[in-house]
Amino acid sequence: MRPVKRKNSRAKPKKTSPATLLEMELDKLRRDLRTTVRAYAARLEVALAESRAALETNKPAEELSSERLRDLRDLTILVRKRKLKPEKGRRKDLRKIDSLIEDLQFLVANKNDH
Repeated sequence: MRPVKRKNSRAKPKKTSPATLLEMELDKLRRDLRTTVRAYAARLEVALAESRAALETNKPAEELSSERLRDLRDLTILVRKRKLKPEKGRRKDLRKIDSLIEDLQFLVANKNDH
């Protein structure tokens, strides 16, 4: 039988330069960014779907009250007035979308409470 070789506890660690360490951290940051963006987008998608589901009605316009029609018009104007440039990918546009969806959820929830 051969004796079991033990690793030298004084073995030289792999040479890692500060640049290599930074590259590894940047790769981790990139993964975190992608995960965060997916989670953020998923949260907004769910909130938007909930707002849309709360608005769904099988009634034709003639059967809705004038107050409900006015509320729907106001919500439509609120959504239509958005000023976005999505192709630029700016945080400012994400904040506007997030704020709009929050407002929409709040207004839809309040309208359904009445």
